[in-house]
Amino acid sequence: MKSLIVILIAFALQFSSGYCQRYEPWKFIFNGHSLKGWKTIGSKGGIYVQDSAIVCHMTANTSVHTFASTKKKYKDFILEMDFKRDIPFNSGILFRAVHAPDTASVNLYGYQVKIDPSEKRKWTGGIFDDFGKTWSWIYDLSKDVRAQNANRTDDWNHIRIEMIDNHIKVWLNDIPTVNLLNDKYKDAGYIAFKMHSLDDKPEQQVWKAQFKNICILTKNIEKYSKEIDLPLIQQTNINTLKK
Repeated sequence: MKSLIVILIAFALQFSSGYCQRYEPWKFIFNGHSLKGWKTIGSKGGIYVQDSAIVCHMTANTSVHTFASTKKKYKDFILEMDFKRDIPFNSGILFRAVHAPDTASVNLYGYQVKIDPSEKRKWTGGIFDDFGKTWSWIYDLSKDVRAQNANRTDDWNHIRIEMIDNHIKVWLNDIPTVNLLNDKYKDAGYIAFKMHSLDDKPEQQVWKAQFKNICILTKNIEKYSKEIDLPLIQQTNINTLKK
C-alpha cells in the first residue's frame, strides 16, 4: 500500500507544479504522453515523446531547420515550461511564429528565446530572430552577467515567457533575462521548438533537447503578470515581415 502511495505521489508531481496548476486558468499544451496538438514544420529533425517530455534532435544532411510546433496559435499569453539540452545543441523556443515565405532560409518567423549553444557567450534566455536570409539578436545578454549565469548546464531549467501586446518578459530559473517592447510580430502565432539544420555530421544526431511541463495562461493574463527587475528596452525601426 505504501509503495502504491509513493507511485501515485510521484506521478502527480510529474504532471503538476506550483506554476502550472491543473485547473483554470492554466492549461497544459502538452499532455506528457503523445504529440497530440503538435506538428512538424520544416525539415526532418527527430521529434518524439520520452519520459513525459518532447524530445528533439537534429538529423544529418538537412539544409533547413525543423520545428516541433503547436497546431494552435496564441497571441497574448504567459508560457512556462522546463527544458534540458545536451551541450552544444542549438535550439530555441519560438512564439508568435508564422509561416515564412519561400524566399526565406527558415520555415517559421517569430520571436525566439534562444537556448544558446555557446557556453562561452552564455546568452540562453535572450531573444533571437531568424529572418529572411539572415539572423540577428533582438535582445542579447552581453551586458547582463546575472542573466548569463542563469542557465543550468546539463540539468533541467525552468523558463517563463510573458507576451502581452508588444511587451516581452522572460525569466530563466527565476532570474530575469528580457524586458522588451518590440512590435515586429504582432499577430497570433505558433509556439515551437527549433532543431537546427545539420551538415553531414551524423555523430551530432545523438544531441537532444527536451521540453516538459508545458503550460499556458491566456485568460486574465494582466492579473498574473509579474513585475520584473530589469530596465525596459524599447525598439523601433526593425525589419518588417515583407522580407
